Amino acid sequence: MQGPNLEATRDIDVGIGSPGRRMPRVSKTYSAAEIAGEAGCEEERVRWLAKIGLLASDERGRFTYGSVLAVKMVSALMDSGTAPETIEHAAAESLLSFQRLDEYSPYEPGPRSDRTFAEFLADAGPGAEMLPAIYEVLGLPQPDPAAPIHADEEAMFERFLAGWRQAPDPDAPLRAARLMAQGTRTTLLGWAELLDEQLAKPARERLLRGQLERFPDDVRVTFTRMTSLAPEMFTWLAARYLEHRSVTGIVEGFERFLASRGLAPPPDPLGPPAIVFVDLSGFTRMTSERGDETAVDAATSLQRRADEAARRYGGRLVKLLGDGAMLRLSDAAAGVGAALDLVEAMNAEGALSSHAGVHAGPVIERDLDVFGQTVNLASRIADAAGPGEVLASEAVTEATSGEAPFGFEGIGDTMLKGLPGAVPLFRVTRTPDP
Repeated sequence: MQGPNLEATRDIDVGIGSPGRRMPRVSKTYSAAEIAGEAGCEEERVRWLAKIGLLASDERGRFTYGSVLAVKMVSALMDSGTAPETIEHAAAESLLSFQRLDEYSPYEPGPRSDRTFAEFLADAGPGAEMLPAIYEVLGLPQPDPAAPIHADEEAMFERFLAGWRQAPDPDAPLRAARLMAQGTRTTLLGWAELLDEQLAKPARERLLRGQLERFPDDVRVTFTRMTSLAPEMFTWLAARYLEHRSVTGIVEGFERFLASRGLAPPPDPLGPPAIVFVDLSGFTRMTSERGDETAVDAATSLQRRADEAARRYGGRLVKLLGDGAMLRLSDAAAGVGAALDLVEAMNAEGALSSHAGVHAGPVIERDLDVFGQTVNLASRIADAAGPGEVLASEAVTEATSGEAPFGFEGIGDTMLKGLPGAVPLFRVTRTPDP
C-alpha cells in the first residue's frame, strides 16, 4: 500500500477539473529566482524541487505563480523536520505532488515595487508610520524595510491611508485594519476549517486507517473548487452588504436633511435600543453527561436561531459567547419579541433549554460591538433567569407599556452580581391574541 501524499496531511494538493464556468486565467511566468523571492527561500531550493519533479516549468525554465505555494509547502515540511531525502522519495513514488496549484491560489500579485518598503513609508505621507502596526493587526509579518513590497500592495495602502487620513480619530486606521482582519479571518479560515471537517477529514482518516490507498480524487477536486470559491463569494457578498448599507444610509440621511429644511415631517423619535442576552441552561452539565458533540450541536443551534430572531425583529446578532448570544435590537418591544422567540425555539428543540435577559437604555457602539451599563445589566438579568424564562428590567416594561402581545409579571427586587442594590425584575409572558 502506498503511503499518504500531501492531501493526507493537509489536503492541499489541488488537482482539479474545470472550475465551473469561469474563464481560464492566463498566468504570468516567473524565473526560479522570482519564485524563490516570493516564497522566501534560496533559489537552489526551487531548482531542486524542479529537478525531482515537484515543480513543473515550461520550455524556457519558467514557472507559474502556483509554484510559490508549492515551495512554501515543502519549506514548511522541511522546517517541521522532514528530511530532503524523504521528500525526494515521496516525489519519486508519487506520494507527494502539486497539481494545478494555480487554480487553488486566486491571488496573483503584480510586480515588485522599484523602491524599498522604507522608501515607500517615507513617500506615503502622514499616517504611513502606522503601516508596520497595521500589518501586525492584519496578522501579517511586517515587511523588511530594506526590501520592496508589491506595487499593487503599495497602491492599496496609499488609498487606505488617504481615506482614513480624513477621520478625526487617529486610531481609525488600526480599527479599520482590525475589522478587516477579524471579518476576513473568521470567514475564510472558518470556511477552510468547515471544508476540512466535512470533506477532507473523513477521507484522510480512512486513508490513515489503511482503508484507502490514495486520497480520493473526487474529494480533492471538490475541496479545491470550494476553496477557490470562498474569496469569490466573499467579494460578491461584500459588494452586496456595502450596497445595502449605502442605500440605507443615503435614504436616512436625505430624510433627515429634508426634515431639517422643513420639507418633510421629522422622523419619529427612536426609543433607546434593547440588549438581549440568551444563555443555554445547564450547558456545562450537558457537556459532561452527553459529550462535547452534543454541546457543540446545541451551541450551533443557538447561533442559527439567534441570528434568525435578530433579523426577524430588525436587529442583529452582536456576538456569540460560547453557550450564549448577545443581540442588539432597535427598541424594547423588538428586544422582548426576539428574546421570547429565541427561548421558545430553543426549548422546543428539547435538547437543552435556554433563558434570557432584556434591558433597554443608552449604549456605546464601536466597530460593530456594543458597550456600556445597559449591556452589563442585560447580562446580569440573563444570569438571574431560570430555564425557559425571559426576564426584563423595569425600563423595558415602561418602554413597552400597553404594547401587545406580551405582559410582565413582577418577581420583586433581585440582587444581581456586581450591582450595589437590588433591581426590580419582571418575568415576560405572552398574551393571547384577541
